[in-house]
Order: sequence, then C-alpha cells, then structure tokens
Amino acid sequence: IDLQLCHEALRQIYLSGLHSWKKRFIRFKNGVMTGVYPGSPGGFMVVVVSYMSYNKYNQLDPSLGLIAKLGQHIPISRYMSTDSQRIVGGVLVGTGLWVTIIMIMRNVLKCLLSWHGWMYARHGSVSWSTRLWMVSQ
Repeated sequence: IDLQLCHEALRQIYLSGLHSWKKRFIRFKNGVMTGVYPGSPGGFMVVVVSYMSYNKYNQLDPSLGLIAKLGQHIPISRYMSTDSQRIVGGVLVGTGLWVTIIMIMRNVLKCLLSWHGWMYARHGSVSWSTRLWMVSQ
C-alpha cells in the first residue's frame, strides 16, 4: 500500500487537535473558576500560605491536631517524613478553610443581593437599613 501523505494535511490535523485540547483546557478552567466564584486561585494561595506560615512560625495548631492526623492518614504517609506529612495536612486544612470562607461569602452575597427592602422605601428618604445595605455591597 502506497500512501501519499501531504505534510500540510498532517500539520492541519495536528493543529486541529491542539486547538481542541486548548479549548477543553479553557472550558475546564472556566468551570473551576465559576465553581468557586467569589474565590480565586490567588486568594486560595493567600489563605493556604498564611495558614501554613502561622502554624509553622507561631508553633500553634489552630486546627487542634487535625494537621498531624491528616498527614498520618494519607495513603503514602509511611514513605513521607513527618515534615512532609505536616505540610500535606496543612495544605488540606488550609483548603478546607478556603472552601469554608468561599461558602460564607456566597451566602452573604446571596442574602445581600436578595434583599428588596430598598424598593419599598418612601421616595426621597433613605432608611438606615438601606444605607447599611448599600455600604455593605
């Protein structure tokens, strides 16, 4: 069997596949970003790094021993040093803290945006609750 392969056709097939994978990655990234809406990757890093540095330098465990327990119960914990176990446990606890903060922010935004008391106020006067609502947004 003799196949006449055109290099330009092969190049276009390769570029088409590359474009398809780029679009899939962008769709995945957008799904993650909209799934954690009030949060951001930068915010995640700030929360995890500040939690880990607070835990490391103050020698305090605000999680009440959860970091050590999580680090020990990881499936590959027997191959890791205790410092590595603490780091992994701290990242897991920091991630949980970040998710908790995100959920609180979502619920606060939901409550703020669903309040319609400002519509029923008398024209020309602004109540204290309406002013507080406007400032908090």
